[in-house]
Amino acid sequence: MNDLEARLREVLARREPSPGFRGRVLARLQAQRRRPARRIWPAAVLAASLALAAGLPFARRELNRRQGEQAKAQLILALDITQQKLALTERRLAALQERKIP
Repeated sequence: MNDLEARLREVLARREPSPGFRGRVLARLQAQRRRPARRIWPAAVLAASLALAAGLPFARRELNRRQGEQAKAQLILALDITQQKLALTERRLAALQERKIP
């Protein structure tokens, strides 16, 4: 076993808590229970409101970007269909012209 492993075993070894540890933890818990939780709500509401207000422009920009991409895809599809129909029409006109020429 190398030096690092030995030090890790020593640091991570199970130890008994110091005297009075349980009492200090229980006293701290009781002190926290006595504090009114109402003070937290205004700060939480304010933080949530600020986060929402800050996020709205980004959400709107993302929505506009998605709508733009959808419109672009629809336009490309429409142009492709138009090109196919024009090519078909040109072929039909060419065939009709070939029949009329003696």
